[in-house]
Amino acid sequence: MRLVLAFLAMTACASAQQPPPMSDEDVVAVFNRISQRTARLGPMLEQLNPADWVAKGAPDTYVAQWNSVRQQYAAIQTDLSDLGHHLDHLTDSMKALFRIEAANQALGSLLGGARKYQNPALAELIESVAAESARDIDGFQQHLIEMADAKEQQLTLVDREAQRCRATLSKEPVKAPTPARKAQ
Repeated sequence: MRLVLAFLAMTACASAQQPPPMSDEDVVAVFNRISQRTARLGPMLEQLNPADWVAKGAPDTYVAQWNSVRQQYAAIQTDLSDLGHHLDHLTDSMKALFRIEAANQALGSLLGGARKYQNPALAELIESVAAESARDIDGFQQHLIEMADAKEQQLTLVDREAQRCRATLSKEPVKAPTPARKAQ
């Protein structure tokens, strides 16, 4: 009996810790906040001068990385704006999240160069602004998990219903085709 009560208490605690699903308005608000913070990074990224770093001995890949990060952050803003109009597109949402993660990862590497070859304080500022979106990105990830789970449940239900229909149809007797009448 104690084991059952302990299990029920743990289950209640676990379910109490999970946040409720996000409403459409909440999801749009998350997209807007991520997009706004991404837009704030643009002018800061423009202050970086990776071509000067190369002159100081940095690898020239920083220039390509800088261009890529700027393009990715601009694309993130477009992606999130588009997603705000069709929240149920799981594939587009996943692409946007993957783009955010890739851009943030590239930004981290770029900021390593900024710290070494330009201005550590500017790198810290850019990093702190980018980090402000971490909670919203986590919310976006949770939203995607919920969407995927809902789609999976729908597919499971459709599959069960299809199996039930197949079973019902397979039990019906096969009717012999009626011969065609000849035209008189």
